[in-house]
Amino acid sequence: MTRRAGSTRAFSAVALLLFILLGVYSQPALSEYSARIKLGLLAVDGATGNGIVVDAWLSITSPGSGRVVVEPRDLVEESTALSTRVAFYLASIVDGINPGLFDVRVEFETDTPVGGPSASGFMAAASLLALRGLLPDTDTTMTGMVSLTGFILPVAGVSDKVAAAKSAGYKRVLVPLSEAGNISNGIDVEGVCTFEEAASRLSSGYVSALTHEKPPIQPPEPIREKEVEFSHHAQLFMEKATALLDEIPRDDTRRAIMALLDKAREALDKSPYSAASIAFMALYMAASSIAGQHGFDYLEEKIGLSLDTVLANASSTVEARLQEFSGRSVCGLWGYEALAAASIRLYLAEHAADSTKPDVRTLALLRALSAESWARLADPDFGPKVPCSLLGSVAEFFVDYMQLSYNYIRSIVGHVVFHIPMPDDRDVSAWISDARKSLEEGNYPLALGLALYVVSSLEESLAHGSGLPSTCIERHMAFLEKLSWMRGPSLPASLLIEYALGYGSYVENVLGDPFIQESLEVDTAVWLLHSLAIRALTAEAAQASTARAPLQWSDYYLAGIAAEAALIALIGYSLALVSRRARAEEV
Repeated sequence: MTRRAGSTRAFSAVALLLFILLGVYSQPALSEYSARIKLGLLAVDGATGNGIVVDAWLSITSPGSGRVVVEPRDLVEESTALSTRVAFYLASIVDGINPGLFDVRVEFETDTPVGGPSASGFMAAASLLALRGLLPDTDTTMTGMVSLTGFILPVAGVSDKVAAAKSAGYKRVLVPLSEAGNISNGIDVEGVCTFEEAASRLSSGYVSALTHEKPPIQPPEPIREKEVEFSHHAQLFMEKATALLDEIPRDDTRRAIMALLDKAREALDKSPYSAASIAFMALYMAASSIAGQHGFDYLEEKIGLSLDTVLANASSTVEARLQEFSGRSVCGLWGYEALAAASIRLYLAEHAADSTKPDVRTLALLRALSAESWARLADPDFGPKVPCSLLGSVAEFFVDYMQLSYNYIRSIVGHVVFHIPMPDDRDVSAWISDARKSLEEGNYPLALGLALYVVSSLEESLAHGSGLPSTCIERHMAFLEKLSWMRGPSLPASLLIEYALGYGSYVENVLGDPFIQESLEVDTAVWLLHSLAIRALTAEAAQASTARAPLQWSDYYLAGIAAEAALIALIGYSLALVSRRARAEEV
């Protein structure tokens, strides 16, 4: 016991030292920075349907105030402007740079309307190179839409754009991985998974942190020690689910519940969080079946748990933890993340409790219990120490990013269909409003939890709708996880990785839901972005992270935009899949 406590203190000391060193050395002072690149962007002519090249200028300057301007404003559609903002924010966060220190301007040389997000992947990759003071290969161009965490998604008209690139003299085109095998036009076509991978292909001088290996499944030891806190609720979920089995018909549902319970028992000693999540699913299946047959009041009596009581206990526990963070100047990162996770689960429970549907009220009960699980880890001294004010700034950043993400996807699919079924049946705009209200009230953990939940939901819709290869998701997750270690790994991400890679495929097979592991991995990627944002927003000097000399790129050419929206039908359809989160909910 003493040795474990010592190892935790040692880890915290090392993490604090890394925090100081990063703040001193990762952002060398540079008072002014400017990069101006001429882009040869691939597009599809709306009148003829042929591929064309559209010239544009990308300028990144500092000092700045975080403005991203796309001109001419009267000719550039909203989807292009929003995708450019997403592209730059991702590039700066991944590179450990505060996007608020720069101004970005994209000027299209056109007298006809320009629209669509198909240049955003290339914009992100080009921005990442520009921030590092690197020059891209003039023989290579690219097309693809960037997602909310950095995936390169399929776009329409790729073959026409590749043909245009060949005619313009390019020797190589980077395209979304799923498109690479479908094109043969006498030009080298390579598939990429993420904008960071694209940057590494565009410049031989770019040193990538991308790995082809899966991230380590077991959490770091200090997190592993605290993970045992989930054992209590894992055992509670298993006990209650087992008690309900006698009333479940001997059908596929019963067999699935029993299989999940067996796996939860097996996982309990190895991964208490995974065990609790698996048992959560087993109890939800059993309890919702009973509540559907006999009513929710009968279920409460049967399992000896009252929704009102459990909600009240969870609420008081989360509120008490929130007060422990109040007034502090330095906060433990992992304890804060645990409080954010507890806060969003309590929020979900409170809104679901108002439903008249027995299965939704059942989920409210279990989510309230889940909130208690996470609140047990919400120790303000747990994890790497960061300024509490910085955590508030990062929460504000992600609330803004949630709004940007919502507007981004709406701009793509809004003219076809745009209804994202959130768990409480309210529109996303209501969640955004609640997040902003939480910011005003100083409840940063709830604001952060709401923002990350919505961004994750939107990112899932993009991943599912585009048929993103599973290898892309795992590689990107491993890349973000590797970068996050510079600040200290994310607590929720570490536990989600363990669950996703250790048990995700098993739960998928039992439930017959092919998206569970993918959803867990997307959630992981979003939480890892939180860690990276903390590192980036620490920056105070306005400069590029590795730039070493002024850049003069006025004659340089890149490529990659389509004048139409990307896979509107598939993305629109996939929005309906977000509602299945209730069936794949992790603890």
